[in-house]
Amino acid sequence: MGFVCSFCGEHHDEEMLDIRAQLPDPIFDLSDTERLDRADMGDDAGVLDPGSPNARFFVRGLVELPIRGADDFFAYGAWVEVDEQSFRRMAELWWDERGCDEPPFAGALANELEPYVATSGLACEVQLRELNRVPSIALASAEHPLAVDQLSGITMERVHELAGTVA
Repeated sequence: MGFVCSFCGEHHDEEMLDIRAQLPDPIFDLSDTERLDRADMGDDAGVLDPGSPNARFFVRGLVELPIRGADDFFAYGAWVEVDEQSFRRMAELWWDERGCDEPPFAGALANELEPYVATSGLACEVQLRELNRVPSIALASAEHPLAVDQLSGITMERVHELAGTVA
């Protein structure tokens, strides 16, 4: 099977177990010029319209879907919109070992995660983890199919289907 990694550009023989959204959808949807003028983005955090009263704050995390019968998971590297206070607090704790002891931060998914539908705007919580690990994202809605898969896990057949959406 295998895949070409969008991050490193190399071919990997193993099964693709994650999909990474490059930007929050509200920033991705901007033209290149608007993006340069209005967005201040890093690898794991960013702000749309910084310094404006309408500024929007984003952090990247992982929506992990356990794989049934395996000690592994399929993950979406997704962006979450959080309020300014949460954004600033996470920035303070990002490189602090004690950050994972902080309660989760409320937010809303900022990406459509195909092939799931209507994921952008889903309520969620972002939990900081130990250093050098992207925060986890836990969905709040128990009814949404993505949340159901996060709670109950997915089959290897579903992993192939999800990985196939970016092939």
